[in-house]
Amino acid sequence: MISLVDDRKLIGELNKILTLEHGHLGMYENYPDYKDKDIRRTFRRFMEIEIEHINKLKNTIRNLGGKPFAIVESGNIIGRMLGITIQVSDIKNTLGSYSLIEKKSFEGYSKFVLDLEEDAEKRNQFIAEIAVSNMLEADLMHLWLKDKLKTMR
Repeated sequence: MISLVDDRKLIGELNKILTLEHGHLGMYENYPDYKDKDIRRTFRRFMEIEIEHINKLKNTIRNLGGKPFAIVESGNIIGRMLGITIQVSDIKNTLGSYSLIEKKSFEGYSKFVLDLEEDAEKRNQFIAEIAVSNMLEADLMHLWLKDKLKTMR
């Protein structure tokens, strides 16, 4: 468990999450390239959700007196971090990879929220509520991707 009582540690963790959210944005920002209309529409919405996540995190960091900082602000940094290249033409692999990434995001958010909730400080409880909404959306995105993959087999 990471002690998130220290503002610097909390801001650092939020900036790590911010970097990953930028990676998620990079996953979905090429939504116009997909032939399947359902995937195009859904990925466009997922892109909008990732932008909402980024903005919530930036506002939270600023309200804590920190400076939002992402290592890379666009592109598929997730793929670069994992050493994989996602090709739009291989939709099954794309859906499977994105589903796994969103599942890992959900798990990461879950741990972060649990760490925050262990501290009774109201500030951390409030930040946990913000993080929970991102966590739930990551889980819903994972489930949609997983379900879409099943229908493509």
